[in-house]
Amino acid sequence: MKNNEKIAACYKAASNYPDLAKRLTEIGVASYTVDTASNAILYRFEEGVNILHQGNIGPRVIQDDFDEQKTITAVRNNQQGKTDFPGFMNEIAEAGVRFYEATLNGNNKRVTYIGIGGFYEETIPQ
Repeated sequence: MKNNEKIAACYKAASNYPDLAKRLTEIGVASYTVDTASNAILYRFEEGVNILHQGNIGPRVIQDDFDEQKTITAVRNNQQGKTDFPGFMNEIAEAGVRFYEATLNGNNKRVTYIGIGGFYEETIPQ
């Protein structure tokens, strides 16, 4: 099975984000970055392979200034099932998140949401 197929299978089988993070780690994904404006995702594998999934939307407008509270609200809304992935992406765009980085390897597994003037970091539950 190719890495693209493995990634797709992880998303299909995952029941929530911590489960997705675990599954991606199991196939060797060390980290990935999501561009909020385009939905492009760059997956970085432990053995040095990188895979870029092109976004499938027109450009999304990102607010100029980062708003930590709006970012936290967007994350919680998604965690609680109040928003799907496109809704989550729209909410973090409104919060000024330019991109986010998921670090899946090591002892400090986390997602860092980054915008102009700030960032918010959250630990991925084990």
